Amino acid sequence: MKAVKVWEFPVRVIHWTNFLAIVGLCVTGAYIHWPYLATSLALDAWTMNTARFVHLICGWTLMLGVVGRFAWALIGNEYASLKSFFPFLTVKGRSDLVGVAKYYSFMSKRLPPNLGHNALAAIAYLVMFILMAFQVVTGFAMWAQYDPSGTAFKLFGWVFDIASNSYVRLAHYFTMFVFFAFFINHIYAMWIADIAEKDGTAGSMFSGYKYGEE
Repeated sequence: MKAVKVWEFPVRVIHWTNFLAIVGLCVTGAYIHWPYLATSLALDAWTMNTARFVHLICGWTLMLGVVGRFAWALIGNEYASLKSFFPFLTVKGRSDLVGVAKYYSFMSKRLPPNLGHNALAAIAYLVMFILMAFQVVTGFAMWAQYDPSGTAFKLFGWVFDIASNSYVRLAHYFTMFVFFAFFINHIYAMWIADIAEKDGTAGSMFSGYKYGEE
């Protein structure tokens, strides 16, 4: 095996930027939903205002990350390309999906060889990017309600033509728990691949290199 440059610098920067943005959004979003520092006697408006401000900044950061990753999927290398997130559209991709499913169900001892994302992970990341976009749109829609005549509401207010504020807020909140679940699975799958396959998965988002055949 040899070291192969898989993840380009922009992909690695966007990966960690999105990670930090999502952590910030989850922490502040949880507090906005449940302001545990506030009481009926002390509303603690400063903490809530700070949480909302940080939440907004992280929302902008995530939006730029999602847009940037989509742009790089159009101009990046084969491992970052848009088509890599749709393995079910090709014969090889569908074969890899079956192979990955067998591996995770202990019916096979090895993953199908792939330096980029395996087929199942690629679909999972596609779903996560869709959910990130959903969170960005619904988040800015709720934020824009402070000024119904403003530009933000003109861009995102259409969300409330589909669902009421309560349903949008509920969907936005519960999607956060999907991110929690993904994070747990992501760490598990990363270490399993790194230990079992010895392909350098764990460090590849720092160095950009994985080990295998091109």
